[in-house]
Parts: sequence; structure tokens; C-alpha cells
Amino acid sequence: LAAAPAMSASTLTLYRHILKAARTFPSRNRAGIIEDIKLEFRENRAVTDAAALRAKIALANDGLDRMRAYTGLDSGSSAWDVSLKGPFDGTNGMGEKEDSKREDGR
Repeated sequence: LAAAPAMSASTLTLYRHILKAARTFPSRNRAGIIEDIKLEFRENRAVTDAAALRAKIALANDGLDRMRAYTGLDSGSSAWDVSLKGPFDGTNGMGEKEDSKREDGR
């Protein structure tokens, strides 16, 4: 049981880092991205299965890495150089395909 609070604290830290990166992510839909992040974390806060938690945290870390690759780029420059660690495989980290739209239409 001692591992649960540590996981919670590290997940909260991850959540804060993701929101911080999203606030500077170069997108016209920045507000929508931030709302989607908040919704995703709210919808999954009751997940207790250890394997599912690891998969979701790995997916969140991957998303954070990808956002950080684009934050801080000079939007006026035409010479952007972004290197990602690998292709997104289109799944949610648990082998399930991501839907292109949520039930709420986003």
C-alpha cells in the first residue's frame, strides 16, 4: 500500500508537467488540448489495475515528450527541426486503437 501514494504523487507531477507543456504548445486548439488532457486524467483517476496504470503513465510520458519537442520553437522561423523518439503506433498504450473523436465530439 505504500506504493500507492508515491504513484499518486508522481502522477500528479506528471499531470502538472503535461499541462505546463500544453500551455506553450504551438496549436490553434491549445485550449481544447488542455481540456482534453484534464478530461483524460479525470476519467482515469479511479483506475487501480497496476498494468493499466503503467500503460497510461507510459502513454502520458510519451505525450509529454512529444509536446516538449514542439514547445519553445520559434513560430516565425521556417527552420524547425524536431526529433521524436519513435512513431506513435495509434494505440492507447494498451493495444487498443485510439478513436479519432470522443463521444463529446472533440
